[in-house]
Amino acid sequence: MAERIRILQIVGNSVIGGAENHVLTLVRALDPARYRVQVVCPRPGPLVDALQQARIRVHLLDMVQPAPGDEYELRLPALWALTTLLRRWRPHVVHSHLYPAHLHAALAGELAGVPALVTTAHTLVTRPGDAWLAALTRTRTIAVSQAAKAVLVDAGVPPGRIRVIYNGIEPHFFADESATALRLRRELGIPDNALVIGIIARLSPEKGHEQFLRMASEVARRYPHTRFLIVGAGPLEGDLRHLAAALGLADRVIFTGARRDVTALNHVLDVFALPSREEALPLAVLEAMAARRPVVASAVGGVPEVVTDGETGFLFPADEHERFVERLVKLVDRPQLRAELGARGQQRVRRRFGVAQMVQETIAYYEALLAAGRAAGRL
Repeated sequence: MAERIRILQIVGNSVIGGAENHVLTLVRALDPARYRVQVVCPRPGPLVDALQQARIRVHLLDMVQPAPGDEYELRLPALWALTTLLRRWRPHVVHSHLYPAHLHAALAGELAGVPALVTTAHTLVTRPGDAWLAALTRTRTIAVSQAAKAVLVDAGVPPGRIRVIYNGIEPHFFADESATALRLRRELGIPDNALVIGIIARLSPEKGHEQFLRMASEVARRYPHTRFLIVGAGPLEGDLRHLAAALGLADRVIFTGARRDVTALNHVLDVFALPSREEALPLAVLEAMAARRPVVASAVGGVPEVVTDGETGFLFPADEHERFVERLVKLVDRPQLRAELGARGQQRVRRRFGVAQMVQETIAYYEALLAAGRAAGRL
């Protein structure tokens, strides 16, 4: 029997957001008959719990050292501990996610002689260390969109070291959750005749929740039956609740906090809205489209690579409030248009953004790097 390929995923956070969901999707999809997978996380948290439920071995290693200017520093004890782990387990592939993990994994991987080093760029944020690590190590980068690749190239990462692999959606996101959604509407206090516009995203500045609430205020004046759902947790929750009250929306906006039943919550929505200021490739949009929800989103980053304006949803320039309201209003009174956009969106996600394709392309990249390692005598 051929030796199983050992893959160590290293994640720079232990909460569950877009990058962490990507890791969960990937490790659960890797065939255990062919791959042995372990994961490094910085501390206990929801991601660790989910990995352990999936029977994935997790190592805890605190590698996150914030620095001024939203930067991160190298933690030498973490670097030595990670290098020791790599030398002991001898993975064929080390794949990092988020910058603190990338910083430590790239250097430890070089010190330990790991054959294939990969990092995924999940956001449009670049750091001075990106170009430095590309020059100093053999790390290759997976960008989740062409937009993410472009900002990395601008930051000094050679384009030949970057492969674009789109995020993939697991099959359960395509399931019909209409029956569960009816129960959830009642639990959330949503009237039977109410149209629901929602956003599912971390409550942080780049997601545009303030603009969402100001849009909600205008739509609610024209269509009093409309309700607005804000799903997620984050540092802005208190400010957003105060703003909703100040706009007279306290009885129309529902804050759910962090939820795990996102698939069903997408079916509660009639329209999914995401007025982000930056996005590499938003999983939340893919999940909403998989649930046949029409999407109204700002045309930033990789969003136009997912949403085809006028075919699977509507796009508007970031921070153009009037265009945002205009596109939502277009959908409020047109259920047939919502259904058509939603159906085409689901077809597009099924065709281009399924988890099987993402996993297949990722494995192919691993194996190409391992073949190059064998040719160079590292295996």
